[in-house]
Amino acid sequence: MVDRLEKNLPVRRSLPDGGRVHIDRQLPFVVVYRPRPDHPDAGTRDFVRGHASYLIAPASARGRTASMKLVQRIADTLSEVFGGFLVIEIWSGPDDEAEPSATGTPAPPAFRVLVPKSDVDLPSVRQLASSLGRVRVSKRLAEVEVAGGGRMSPPGLPRISKSFGAKDAPTRLIGVQVRPVYRAGRDGEEFALVVRSLNRELSKVIQRTAYEFALHQTTHRPRHYQALGRHAMVKAVSQVDAALSDVALSFDLLHEVSPTNTEAAFRAFKRSKHTKPPRFLYRPPSVDPAILQRALYAVPIERVEDPTLDMIFREKRRELSLKLDLLTDRETPRFMPSSVTLFGGVSTEHLTAARDVLDNLHGGSGPKQRTISAIEVADRANAELDRYREVFPAMGAKVHLREDLTSLMVSNGHLMVGKHMSFPANRVHPLLQHEVGTHIVTYWNGTAQPLRLLATGLAGHDELQEGLAVFAEYLVDGLTPPRLRTLAARVVAVAGMLDGAEFIDTFELLRTTYGFSIRTAFLIAARVHRGGGFVKDAVYLRGLEGVVDYVADGGRIETLLVGKIATAHAPVIEELERRKTLVTPPLRPHFLDDPDTHYRLERVRQKVSLLDLVST
Repeated sequence: MVDRLEKNLPVRRSLPDGGRVHIDRQLPFVVVYRPRPDHPDAGTRDFVRGHASYLIAPASARGRTASMKLVQRIADTLSEVFGGFLVIEIWSGPDDEAEPSATGTPAPPAFRVLVPKSDVDLPSVRQLASSLGRVRVSKRLAEVEVAGGGRMSPPGLPRISKSFGAKDAPTRLIGVQVRPVYRAGRDGEEFALVVRSLNRELSKVIQRTAYEFALHQTTHRPRHYQALGRHAMVKAVSQVDAALSDVALSFDLLHEVSPTNTEAAFRAFKRSKHTKPPRFLYRPPSVDPAILQRALYAVPIERVEDPTLDMIFREKRRELSLKLDLLTDRETPRFMPSSVTLFGGVSTEHLTAARDVLDNLHGGSGPKQRTISAIEVADRANAELDRYREVFPAMGAKVHLREDLTSLMVSNGHLMVGKHMSFPANRVHPLLQHEVGTHIVTYWNGTAQPLRLLATGLAGHDELQEGLAVFAEYLVDGLTPPRLRTLAARVVAVAGMLDGAEFIDTFELLRTTYGFSIRTAFLIAARVHRGGGFVKDAVYLRGLEGVVDYVADGGRIETLLVGKIATAHAPVIEELERRKTLVTPPLRPHFLDDPDTHYRLERVRQKVSLLDLVST
């Protein structure tokens, strides 16, 4: 193991009696856990497993002794590389300290930091105490005590090395005693959700501490504390990522809930003089949701040690489960509530924004535009794709003309075009930047990453994807008043449906109150009422507002293009980039290099309203 560390190679070894060592690369710290004799200690070892450098000692007395020598060798080896080394040992405190009070109030989290007297005021120790003080469990802040001198090891175990922490020694030692609020007594059950939450918090705390130590007591100069996180995608991560991606790719929710007879239904609706709601027909389900649910929950996410990736995977499993529920509930009363659970409803704030757009933008379409056929659009899309293939030859995106579509749509990185559609000439370029420059680019950027889910989409990616795609229309000066009014109308239609409006109610609201044409009002109502009540269309305007806020707050558009993510994942993507878990995306939308795009981005950074985005 030491030979590998000297060559800056990863060390991942199982040790006897349940021990484990994982050192991602040469790093100036290691986190240690030593099991105590006859002490079950449920949950505590999880607090070291998420780090890029950790050692879990074997449970046997002989194994513990050998592991102390191993820690010494690791410290000696890496202190020569960095000029200093930090050992952080974690153990649990007395179980009776975690008992609820007489009134039943749970004990707050608490940490006792143990260091040599000479180290109490070191920047790394102050950082550790400060960071631990921001840890919360059940909305309660942690109590933190820093103790200088005295015993610096778990009860019943010797100090790892007497030389660690000695004056002028290159290796410093910090002990962290954790109040075991994450289990019910010494022999009690583990509170899995509390362990998981604490694990995520402690992962950040220890990275910050190691970062502060590196800056002040070593020659290492990491650019950010998150750069001390894991680099490598270990086998367990790759397997979970692949399994979740396989489930995600096995069905296309939008395809499954889109009617196959929209045009015929529209003609019948016109013949009825708008008095009979349309009867939509759907494809038979292409998958058995129950079988996929079983496969989904068989994915062993619990084997993933990295807290950040664990969070991503659990979020995605929950989202996929909700999508499978939607497939099961299609054309039943349960469909709409399931849709709301997945995509969210319509807040008062967003409904007000939508009505503001409808009330303040003219409803006309402006001068009559010449139209472009679906075949011409497909040709222009292929030309656009060819430009991206020159940069990234592995991009396999294709354009398909479809009989059953009435619009453009991207599915699994391919562009679908309604064969019998025609498009206003001034809308073709913005729509191609929406579909190709955003949806296809982010999909194929995702395929270039070690994390496959960035292609299929992290949880909640729909809102950002649609908002970012509409923002692309703005950046190419193609977000027209009719287009923004359509997005706002979808929000109003969803809100009305959630309040009990039927199809004809929605149609009449759009046509009579807001002046949409018969066909446009019908298509919006059809999108909203399909499947039994599909609220996804409300995310377009909400997503656009989210992107505008993100850019105005200084966010980088490039971060959002790494793959299919939610806005909330931007900090996660930045973390994974700092950790070098992700690679540089191969594709960049062409329009981002246009000087006019830079001007429009700067306008947004000055805080603008939705109405300010409209092309004049």
